[in-house]
Amino acid sequence: MPKAGTFLPRLAGRLMEAPASRWETTDESRRSTPTRDSTEASVLLVDDNPANLLALEAILAPLAVRLVKAQSGEQALRQLLGEDFAVILLDVQMEGLDGFETASLIKQRERTRNIPIIFLTAYSSDERDVKTGYASGAVDYLQKPFSADVLRSKVAVFIELFRAQQQIRRQAELLRQQEADAREAAHRAAHYIAQLQTLSSRLGEATSVEQVMTALFEKGLAPLGATAGAVCLLDASGQTLEAVQSVGYREEILRRWRRMPLDSQVPLTDAVLHERPVWLGSHEDWRARYPEQEPQASNNATAALPLQVKGRVLGAIGLSFGQEHRFNEDDRAFFTAVAHACAQAIDRAQLYEEEQLANERVRVAAARLQVLAEASDAFSAANRDLPSLFEAITQQVVRHLGDSCILTLRVPDQQLLETVSVRHVDAALQERMYQALAAAPIKLGEGLNGRVAQTGQAQWSASTSLEELRAESQPEYFIALEHIPIHSYLAAPLRVQGRVIGTMSTARSTPGRPFSREDLRLLEELANKAALSIENARLFQQQQRDQEELRRRTEFEQQLIGIVSHDLRNPLGAITMAAGLLQASPGLSDRQMKAAQRIASSCERATRLIRDFLDFTQARLGTGIPLKRRAMDLDEVTRHVVDEVLQAHPERQVHVESGGDVHGEWDPDRIAQVLTNLVGNALAYSPPDTPVRVRTHGEPGFALLEIHNAGTPISPEMLPRLFEPLTRGTPTAGQHSRSIGLGLYIVQEIVRGHGGTVEVASSQELGTTFAVRLRRT
Repeated sequence: MPKAGTFLPRLAGRLMEAPASRWETTDESRRSTPTRDSTEASVLLVDDNPANLLALEAILAPLAVRLVKAQSGEQALRQLLGEDFAVILLDVQMEGLDGFETASLIKQRERTRNIPIIFLTAYSSDERDVKTGYASGAVDYLQKPFSADVLRSKVAVFIELFRAQQQIRRQAELLRQQEADAREAAHRAAHYIAQLQTLSSRLGEATSVEQVMTALFEKGLAPLGATAGAVCLLDASGQTLEAVQSVGYREEILRRWRRMPLDSQVPLTDAVLHERPVWLGSHEDWRARYPEQEPQASNNATAALPLQVKGRVLGAIGLSFGQEHRFNEDDRAFFTAVAHACAQAIDRAQLYEEEQLANERVRVAAARLQVLAEASDAFSAANRDLPSLFEAITQQVVRHLGDSCILTLRVPDQQLLETVSVRHVDAALQERMYQALAAAPIKLGEGLNGRVAQTGQAQWSASTSLEELRAESQPEYFIALEHIPIHSYLAAPLRVQGRVIGTMSTARSTPGRPFSREDLRLLEELANKAALSIENARLFQQQQRDQEELRRRTEFEQQLIGIVSHDLRNPLGAITMAAGLLQASPGLSDRQMKAAQRIASSCERATRLIRDFLDFTQARLGTGIPLKRRAMDLDEVTRHVVDEVLQAHPERQVHVESGGDVHGEWDPDRIAQVLTNLVGNALAYSPPDTPVRVRTHGEPGFALLEIHNAGTPISPEMLPRLFEPLTRGTPTAGQHSRSIGLGLYIVQEIVRGHGGTVEVASSQELGTTFAVRLRRT
């Protein structure tokens, strides 16, 4: 065996000349591309005698560990370059590098320094060799022959120690990896939070849906890593998604997906219908979920997120990625937070826009109401004079809407419109307009106003030209149109209770000031007020004419009353007096007496007719039947009237009942007139063999008078109009009615004059009862 003093320095020099290639480089290569499980325990057996190696292998076989054999120190060093061992069994006496030299080299390297070494030797060893072995880093020194069990036990201890160390290393590596993952997650979360804060700040400033979209695409797509995106909102029906804004998509894709019914099988509609995100990290994910649709080649990953606020789904956000994207929990949480922030911003923006729109509507409505109120005041001030009203109407239209106004009314029974008022801010143009319209009446169905009058539909042109006006106008107005500039016009019908009575039109002569729909609405409302005012003015004038006619007729009726009350009553009085004297004359034959009685009866009937006629006339004129109240006893007057009636109908029975206090302040003659009429009617409309019952009864504050008769009841159809003038019933068989139908009307007027009421109830079972209730006054 060579001397250690010459071989060891030479070998050590050779091994150490290139440490990068044989130690560090090989060690790095091992870490980067391991050839076996680094956690498996291995034992390195080093001996230049194969028989010894075989013996060691047999001894350690029960440990069921991997045994690596090396027949020289150099081979052992090579093995250590690529593998860690639980323990090294190293023979001391070997060719080349002996055990001590090999151990010394092993201990020089950081990576192998802590591998335990057990020296084995078959030679006798003195104390100096043992010390040398321990000094070179050995943990034990065994001399052959040695106990197999002892060796096996020693090696087993180092194997378990190695496994424990490896477990500690694995745990430490796992902790380092977890720490690295945590740092990466924290960094990613901080990045997401910063991006979300920036986006939220921009979204908080957004006051319109467009601004929300801009903030999302500028501050949201880039951190999300998306190459394209779109925001879709549900339409008013809630059944269709509409793309309101997008970025990064080709035009043909946008045309295809601009409107998507919710029954379409696409990620956006699924996100809305199921109210949860759709994550498609690759084309394979897309094809698995939507096998009937081929994904876009440039769209390698897709995310669709619902826009939800307070349980309502507003729409969805769609994102496309150029590369496959495995959406981890952090990604999904961030995307969901972005969608939620956008949904809240869209909801706020929509509410803000609705509020602004409502405020604008209120402002416009307030301004319109102010105009209408002012116009109403102007129309009311002139509503009794039609020419003044026409001028007020056109003045208000020119003041609040256009530069000119034409007011027309339909000519009765003709297909023409009459121009009743013309106004223009320019007096010269106003005169020209008036002359043109006066020279040729407007024909129904021709020209702007003629069509509006015929169809009843308003007309609006935001911008027009002379050629267009000539095409729509009557030829008579062509010359005038060349001198009267019109750039925009409105026309509305004057409508009253569904009838078109005329038109109102206005125009603007200055370009760049087109009429709007709000202007048309205002003109229509002004036209409605104008039409109503015109109709009211017409009705007022007709009412004035009617009142004048009524005044003349009333004067005539009053003159007629005077004639009836004086010129007719005087001769009747003379005839009645003569008939009375004739009846008192002695020596008259029966025939002469009957003739005198007939004259007196006819005079009495004529007197009653005159009285009824006068009462009716006074009631109809509104002056009321005159009353002369004084204290009276209703029962006494009732019995007196019944006695008078029975003198004319001795064959009939009339029963009078009374109860309670029936005194009051009434007109006895008029109450007697009521009784005479009602008792007479009861006798006339009841069977001759049935009695008529008259009852008076006192009540607190009132006196009640009831007249009842049997017989055919009053028909239900006649009851509502029984107290109307000239209404008569059908008398019973054998009776003849000489009434002209004023009696019950006069009865009602007399009772009302006393502050009372009269009612009637009639049926087949109970008969007919008239009930008069008189207030005690």
